[in-house]
Amino acid sequence: MYTNFRAAWLSLAFATVTTLLAAQSSQSEDLQRADKQYDLYAYNLALKTYEEVLKIQPNNAHALARTGDAYFQLNRPEDALPWYDKAVKRQDAEPEALLHYGKALLQTGDYVGAKKWFLRYAETNATVGGHYASLADYAAQNANKEALYSVKNEALNTVAADFSPAFYGNRVAYSSSRTDIQRQTQSKTNSDWSGAAYNQLFVTQRNPDGIYLQKPQFLRSDLQNAYNEGPVSFSADGKRVAFCRNNFIDGTRQIAEKGLNMSLYTADVVDGSWVNIKAFPYNGSDFATGFPTLSPNGKMLLFASNQPGGLGGWDIYVSNWVSENWTTPRNVGSPLNTPGNEVTPFYDGNNLYFSSDWHSGLGGLDVFRAELGDESVSNVYHLGPGINSSYDDYGLIFNEDQKIGYVTSNRPGGRGHEDIWQVTKKRESQPPVAVVTANPAATPASPTQYSNNTQYPASTQYSTPTTTTATPTAEWGTLYVLVNDEYGNILPNANLDFSTCGLGTGRTDKEGKFFFRALSYVVDCSVEISREGYQDTRVDLTGFGQRNVVVAMTHDKRQEFIGSIVDRQTKAALPDVVVEVSYDGKTIQTSTDYKGAYSLALEPGATYNLTYQKSGYNIYTSRTRPGTTGMSIPQVQLERTVDYAAATATTERPTQYSTPTQYSTPMQYGTTTTVTPTPAPTISLLSPAKSTPEPAALQPLNGYSIQLAATPDELTAAFLSKYEELSKYGNLYAKYEDNVNKVRLGIYPTKTEAQDKLKIIQKKSAFKGAFVVEERGADENLVVGPPTAAATRATASAPAPTQYNTKGVLIPADNSEVRYSVQLGSFSADQPIAIGEYTSLANLGNIYTKAENGLNKVRLGVWSQHGDADGAKNQAVTRGFKDAIVVTEKANDPSLQAFMINKSAAPAPTQYSTTSKTNTVSKGAEPVRPTQYSTKTPSTTNYYYIRVAALSNPERLDREKLAGLGNIELRKLDNNMTIVLLGAFADLESVTSVLNQARARGLDEAYIVRDEKGKLARVK
Repeated sequence: MYTNFRAAWLSLAFATVTTLLAAQSSQSEDLQRADKQYDLYAYNLALKTYEEVLKIQPNNAHALARTGDAYFQLNRPEDALPWYDKAVKRQDAEPEALLHYGKALLQTGDYVGAKKWFLRYAETNATVGGHYASLADYAAQNANKEALYSVKNEALNTVAADFSPAFYGNRVAYSSSRTDIQRQTQSKTNSDWSGAAYNQLFVTQRNPDGIYLQKPQFLRSDLQNAYNEGPVSFSADGKRVAFCRNNFIDGTRQIAEKGLNMSLYTADVVDGSWVNIKAFPYNGSDFATGFPTLSPNGKMLLFASNQPGGLGGWDIYVSNWVSENWTTPRNVGSPLNTPGNEVTPFYDGNNLYFSSDWHSGLGGLDVFRAELGDESVSNVYHLGPGINSSYDDYGLIFNEDQKIGYVTSNRPGGRGHEDIWQVTKKRESQPPVAVVTANPAATPASPTQYSNNTQYPASTQYSTPTTTTATPTAEWGTLYVLVNDEYGNILPNANLDFSTCGLGTGRTDKEGKFFFRALSYVVDCSVEISREGYQDTRVDLTGFGQRNVVVAMTHDKRQEFIGSIVDRQTKAALPDVVVEVSYDGKTIQTSTDYKGAYSLALEPGATYNLTYQKSGYNIYTSRTRPGTTGMSIPQVQLERTVDYAAATATTERPTQYSTPTQYSTPMQYGTTTTVTPTPAPTISLLSPAKSTPEPAALQPLNGYSIQLAATPDELTAAFLSKYEELSKYGNLYAKYEDNVNKVRLGIYPTKTEAQDKLKIIQKKSAFKGAFVVEERGADENLVVGPPTAAATRATASAPAPTQYNTKGVLIPADNSEVRYSVQLGSFSADQPIAIGEYTSLANLGNIYTKAENGLNKVRLGVWSQHGDADGAKNQAVTRGFKDAIVVTEKANDPSLQAFMINKSAAPAPTQYSTTSKTNTVSKGAEPVRPTQYSTKTPSTTNYYYIRVAALSNPERLDREKLAGLGNIELRKLDNNMTIVLLGAFADLESVTSVLNQARARGLDEAYIVRDEKGKLARVK
């Protein structure tokens, strides 16, 4: 029995030992796998594997330290700290954990704590530990000094990584992992195994006021665009590009000790396309080469590499373009390169900017400037706080002439991961020279490799000229619009249309400038620019009139392609087919001629979506990619919506398609005797109601109209407002036809008159896609001019003919069914309306609301004359209601009868009280106001307000900044100043809450006041 017990015990012991050995082997394999993942740049995967190890061995010092390292490389130094803290408390902690703990504390701004661990590490490595302890002292002494540069986060940043800006003429190219902008052709998902997005190249430019970078677009076409290309650098003329291919992962630190693969390439840029792409001959398979910068003339290439033989980590190298080849790269040596990492060089022809984590800074990577002397780099300057932080700051580009640049940083306060920050220079004083630890054994590059500055253009290649050889006269003014192409080349003889700014038209001079006089007030308007060989450009100008404007135009790469459309059954040519082409977010329309032919300006190699529409035919869609050889589009055959044989058996088939002369007058189409036409609904410009499609049989011809737009979407006030300026040429209306909403202008009795008006409106680039169509079954009140004797609409009971006023705007007679109002706003049904914002317009007409298409519309009206409504609209725009538009109403609408304004009994001007918040609108002796606004506002006595500002010109009030905070009230003072108030509020608690919101929006000067019998007293 004893023997059996011993045998059983031995078996159990053997099994236990075997299990323990297997567990240890498994843990060892997990740790090895985690280390391998870490070395391959896969930090997210490594974290998960280290977590598995720590579940079994929670005190494994190596796994604890490596977990901290992984968080640090994922741009999360705060999350790394607790893991480092656990690791360094272990007796078997690796010395490097002490150094890494100090670096993480340095990045979070804990300079005292960082120094402690650097000194501990110095017990193992006195040189490195002592250096970083000194760096912590430098950071503590300089972090709060006055900044030489100021920075602000750019609006185009996303939650993904946005990084590595580069000047591209007047524009800025950069890399981003954003996913909200998609390619037209998506060959693969734009994310990797970790779910992190691949990065792509984008291009943008500053808005005309120079305040921020605008929404970007892809730098290259779909055919050339590739993932994980960048950073890039262009020569000043935009004809040469250097770029690298990377394996960056969104959310991962871009300066990694291991696992980062980068290779350099160069190419020529021809009309925006990259050609002759060649790998840099000194790339390596076992090291990274990237972060390029080209000299302004494109003949010198500086880059960073972690190749063997450097001074340590990443170093900066230089190569020159000699005899059509790049020379062997040379390490630029000390004092620039150090035992740490030096990356992201930028050379403007005079100075070399770069980033380093070894030179004395504020923590992480900091930005420095190096002076290139005749023999070597002579001085290295730290650019101070502001541009630098305790986090990683790198990839600076800077235009010394304009005192503006951009830097990449992962500092707090951004939108996510790496962000692009705008950099502006505040003063000219030179910062102190940073402490530089030079390597005496380093050999500087030969001076001829980079120091002969005279052979390179100055940095003004990137600048906007601020002077002109021609002295502006008083008549011209001293401000100007400067027009360049996308590469920064000036464009003389460019046509500018400032109609919306009140400046008429003009043309740029030989220096690409159009001069104008400074305005006494700012204007929100737009400029339309055209020039042969370039795409028409329309730029919205915010605050125009008091500063220079810089605009870049893009070369027009389009060519003319010809297509044709026929009837599928008869193969007869189809005229007046609407052809709509969509590309890159834009929609262009044209129509076929009497031969069924049409032409489109398309870019070879690009992909377009085409839609073909004609009354009586099914809508047809296709996708085409025009080539560079054949200049034609495949023929399209349209199918009729009804059976062709059945239609001809019961209906007299029109013969209007036989010859082009059939279209000369509106009388060639007769109504049939077997089919009674049903008029298609013609409705208000603002609220088209859907109906069944128009039947195949032709309806009575009203005349000819100009089609401005066609969309399957609901028409909104914002969409329609851009067409309102055309109302002086005819009557604007909307019609639901062929399953789409169509916006048209008309109706003209003859095709010739419609074509004449078309030529006028096509002079504006925004309306170049307009074309003439026949209008059938429309509201007769929309026909412009007196009826002709032959017109089918002329009857004894017809309304009196419409007449033109002196401006050519359609004005129906008083017995017309059409009336006019001014729409001031449109809101969802569940959104409250702050009616107090509109009471300032009550002296112009009657304010009322109207529920339409699920929206609540605030309107002013109602006038029988279009000119009266247009005048009120102009007054509303002047008073700050920029989105006001003229809309039509029905004269017999019972809900509007109380708001009708007769010409003989116009509303008396509204009388404003100097103290009361409520305005009273009178119409003769009898007040006329919508019942929904009849509730009296509280007495101003003892109520609180927020004083926002005092303005000499209240039209300059930024109402968007005050949106949602409460009613806006304007009070005029005796000195012609106007006080802007928000309120009224019944108690101090309510007004204080809103004041905090106002100040959060940047209204720092706002404060609380109390109305005491008409006098405002500040509340302390």
